[in-house]
Amino acid sequence: MARPERWDYLRDQQDVDHKILVNYIDHTYNRLNSLNRKYPNGNYLFSNEKNACFNTGLFTTNFEPIFALLERNDPAYKVKWKLRGFYKESSRELRSISPLPERAHYFDKVEDLIYDTKHELRVNIDHILEDERNRQRIPKIYRDSPNLAMLFKGAALDFAKIRIMENYKAAVPQYFNGKIQFLIPISLGDPSVVDLSLAVGLEDGIYTGHTCLTLDMAYNNARLIAKPESDWLVSNPEAIHIRT
Repeated sequence: MARPERWDYLRDQQDVDHKILVNYIDHTYNRLNSLNRKYPNGNYLFSNEKNACFNTGLFTTNFEPIFALLERNDPAYKVKWKLRGFYKESSRELRSISPLPERAHYFDKVEDLIYDTKHELRVNIDHILEDERNRQRIPKIYRDSPNLAMLFKGAALDFAKIRIMENYKAAVPQYFNGKIQFLIPISLGDPSVVDLSLAVGLEDGIYTGHTCLTLDMAYNNARLIAKPESDWLVSNPEAIHIRT
């Protein structure tokens, strides 16, 4: 139903489970549930005795909003609701729901989504290179290089800053732990090839980073807010296989 986009990890080309879509729907509902608790007079989740409904934030190919419609589950089950299906705004199934629920939102000001290059960037290199989860996200060809710290803290970060200054969209926003962070591209070798992403958040006027993500993870996280359009996140899957 939804407009075409990538819903699977690039490394799992044989996998059609749409993990990114599953994660998106799950986090969208959780965000709507959070907004509903924070703003009880808002219109984020609809429910009555028979049905429940929420806005997926997705659109059909003709730009109609898509909603998830649920119905009461059998009393024998602990789960209160079961999915009836996904329906576009004009569907007969949604006529009894008025007004239809709003989309989830993650920011108050558009400026929150723009990386400010005037702020200093400080990166915890020790944590990135010594934490095993972070290490495993670094491509194998660089992971055990004796010059990895120099590559990362030197040329890679300098080039990332230049990319963002050239085009602010190179810093892609993600929503994490209730705050907007930015995913910035890291090239450890060929500057035309992005090898991984660094997640940074603004604290006391300083961008700090201590977690790196694979490109699949970065795309997955960025998609929660909006469909990513930055060129480095729309990568060639063959290149990713070569780098790993």
